[in-house]
Amino acid sequence: AGQLERAKTLLEALFKLDPLNEPVKNKLSSLQERIFDSHEFDIDLDTAKAWQPLGTVTKDRPLRIVVSGEYKFSTSLSTGPNGFSTENPADDLIPGVPLGSVIAVIAAPGTPATKDKGPKPFSVGKDYQKPAERDGVLYLKVNAPPGSKCTGKLQVKISGAIPPE
Repeated sequence: AGQLERAKTLLEALFKLDPLNEPVKNKLSSLQERIFDSHEFDIDLDTAKAWQPLGTVTKDRPLRIVVSGEYKFSTSLSTGPNGFSTENPADDLIPGVPLGSVIAVIAAPGTPATKDKGPKPFSVGKDYQKPAERDGVLYLKVNAPPGSKCTGKLQVKISGAIPPE
């Protein structure tokens, strides 16, 4: 009857009671795909820009981000034996994430990603699928040091978020 979230909750309860029930597991998986498909939208990610708001997410609700395409990345920055600075994750590289990779952060609504001290940026790469860790606005950018030049756009499919107005 169109109440996909409610049906999912009921199936999850049944699956907890009988984790070996393959038909319930398969139905749950199929239902999850239907939920993702019904809430999917596309956005172009401008690689030259800093944090870009892509939509609103809800804690513990599934979130799927699929990124495709290519862009140009160049830099003429000098660095020493310690590499690039990572003191400010809003402006600098995110440690442990490949240079040039797509990264995300979920910030409190109404707060720009660069000023929200609570959340930590996380790696998206070409795909990401996990429940949202908090309520807020989903922001994306590429993991590039300040002074780098990125040109081009990446295509982003997002499921589990409400698109920006």
